[in-house]
Amino acid sequence: MTTSIYDMFVQMWILDYEMKLEGFDKTYFQGLVKTGQLKVEDYKKIVGEDYVAPTAQTTPSAQV
Repeated sequence: MTTSIYDMFVQMWILDYEMKLEGFDKTYFQGLVKTGQLKVEDYKKIVGEDYVAPTAQTTPSAQV
């Protein structure tokens, strides 16, 4: 059985997250999912919870 480069990255990211390395937080991995570099199911393997896509927040219009 061969291991793909992607699978090696997932294993590395799991360690990075577990070691709490700077920059490897949930936001980082959410960005990887958003850009298609990380599968949703692998997000859960890394951070231990389901991926929830961030929702766009709207700011209220200024009163004129």
